[in-house]
Amino acid sequence: MKKWTAVLLGAILMMSIAACGNDSKAGDDAAAPPTTGQETTTPAETPPVAEEPQEEAAPTAEELLQKSAEASQNLKSFAMKADIKQHIVIEGAEKQEVRMSIVSLDSEITLEPMEMMQNIAMDSPDGKVEMKQYITEDGIYMHMDGQWMQVPAESEKEIRDSLDMANASPEQQLEQFKAIAKDFTVTEEGDVYVLTADVSGDNLKELAKTMMNQAGNDPQMEAMMDQMDIKSISIVYGVQKETYLPATTDMDMVMEMAAEGDKVTLDMKMKSAYSKHDEISKIEVPKEALNAT
Repeated sequence: MKKWTAVLLGAILMMSIAACGNDSKAGDDAAAPPTTGQETTTPAETPPVAEEPQEEAAPTAEELLQKSAEASQNLKSFAMKADIKQHIVIEGAEKQEVRMSIVSLDSEITLEPMEMMQNIAMDSPDGKVEMKQYITEDGIYMHMDGQWMQVPAESEKEIRDSLDMANASPEQQLEQFKAIAKDFTVTEEGDVYVLTADVSGDNLKELAKTMMNQAGNDPQMEAMMDQMDIKSISIVYGVQKETYLPATTDMDMVMEMAAEGDKVTLDMKMKSAYSKHDEISKIEVPKEALNAT
């Protein structure tokens, strides 16, 4: 059960990294906006009437995916804040209800090199846990229960492998998002374009499986992914009008799976916001963390 929870938490971070930094090849694959035909067919006698509706119309989902991909090609860093609530029900010999709420996840991430700082506050059946974590090229450091520690080499490798997977598979992720592009509707809210989709079925299972696999690729977890039954995912994705960089992501996912002979049902709600695009030059690790053993 702990491993499954870790997978879900890892997926949240990997999704954020993928959305902000791994879209460099999307522009080549996404559908191009239909501008050429419009330019050649505008009536000469009434150009204002023909042009104004086009200027006011929101881009299509395909156009937004393309433009967001192009905008993200050169993105070097960003910050993310997220609130996540998970409701987990385990049904087996005994029925047990577990509630876990991540009160806050506050991250600063650089993509070249891939480094990050995270503040996490989590409510669980065992109480509230607060943790600070630094992931850098020189090591991974964690602060918990008033003490700093450096993550052991074997655990560090697993974490870095997860990050490498998120950074090395943009084509697969983008193909999955393109597969559900038709399910998105586009609206406008102030200075943000909003893509909204309620998706279910086999395409959704493959999409969720791809994103969650960013947290690892060992045989045990692959078997766990195969047992997932995704019931539904609702996605609300905000894109800045001026820059086409990600602004917000809201997600509500309902799924079932088998775990150690029990039936597990999960309802996860996530709200996240992105900021500080290209404003973070370096992840600085505190001296007390560097002195940890």
